[in-house]
Amino acid sequence: MKRILVALQKGGVGKTFLASGLAQALAEMGLRVLVVDYDPQGHLTRRLGQELIPMDSKASLLDHMLGLATRHIRRSLVVLPQSRFGERLHLLPACPDAFLFDVALSRMRAGREESLARALEPIEADYDVVILDGPPSLGLAMDIAMHYVHRRPGELADRSGILMPVWPDLPSFQAYDLFDSQRRELMSMARVQVDELGFVVNAYDSRKGASVQARRDEWEERSAPGVLAVFGDLKEQREAQDRAVPLLEYDPHCELSNALRALGREMAA
Repeated sequence: MKRILVALQKGGVGKTFLASGLAQALAEMGLRVLVVDYDPQGHLTRRLGQELIPMDSKASLLDHMLGLATRHIRRSLVVLPQSRFGERLHLLPACPDAFLFDVALSRMRAGREESLARALEPIEADYDVVILDGPPSLGLAMDIAMHYVHRRPGELADRSGILMPVWPDLPSFQAYDLFDSQRRELMSMARVQVDELGFVVNAYDSRKGASVQARRDEWEERSAPGVLAVFGDLKEQREAQDRAVPLLEYDPHCELSNALRALGREMAA
């Protein structure tokens, strides 16, 4: 099973769009996919037309990570209803209690790094791929998410790991440097290997000038990790989000949908 964390702490780089779109493309291909809304803002849940898990339900992901849940985690899953996904695309919705994530998990005396793995373990065997829509910060939640996608004993390199959406701008480079520092520190402290699967350059528009093209070139010149895809700044993404409909259902033949399918094929290889 592949475990993919879609993450970069910089806001607005298309993290939720990428996590959702990749999950859709893989499910459409025939894979069984669980996409986890690990962001307390709940954008992924809402953009897929679903409701957040209520506060104090004792059924949120955080409740399961803390060992406080009162029902099986499978009962919190939502099956996306669109026929193109063949009931293979499942969502674990966000809950507003995730804003308390760092504080709550910091109180754990032991086993904090494995808390996400323990929470998802009862359902992992049902899926070919688990995709996390990462948190918007470099705190404890990110550490635990990175640890979840670390390379397991006997697992091939670059099968699981982190997929990083970026923009062709200077702040994305600066954000990545901080993000990579945290990854390296986690690997050193926890003695695990967390692979970088690659970059996805999002919202690219050549009409925005030479500096945008230059920044795109800088991303593509990096040999490791490489750029896996470049997505244009196209209206279909915003329209699908505004209507709370999966992009591949809203406009299955648009350029972005086809680009996500191409990325899905590469990630599934």
